[in-house]
Amino acid sequence: MPIIEIAREDWRAELDAFTTRHEGWLASLAVFDPALGAQHEIDDVPLLGVSAERMAHDRTIAVSVARTATEHLTHVIRDVTRVYVERTSNGGATALLAEAADGSRTILQLRTVALPAVVAQA
Repeated sequence: MPIIEIAREDWRAELDAFTTRHEGWLASLAVFDPALGAQHEIDDVPLLGVSAERMAHDRTIAVSVARTATEHLTHVIRDVTRVYVERTSNGGATALLAEAADGSRTILQLRTVALPAVVAQA
């Protein structure tokens, strides 16, 4: 699957489109820090959205998920230097990777939820 870097000037538009296409998909998020190693932050929680700060000089990206209608979680990635999307052959995304200036990498992995009607047919 190809991994494509998103140009800095396109972060907001691309992440907004990413959210539109993948809202509700199950999201898992891990942070790989050079000093601390791998840390799993989120496991299979419906995605609300991914957004870049609206200020042109800010390099912050937020990933929001919701376990329930009242239980939300937002993971903030600060001082982001690069953003990549892993795409499937049909153009969908399976993962988003954000690299930060401190050397850490945040990986958001996605998977779609099977509709009950599709599972019943299997």
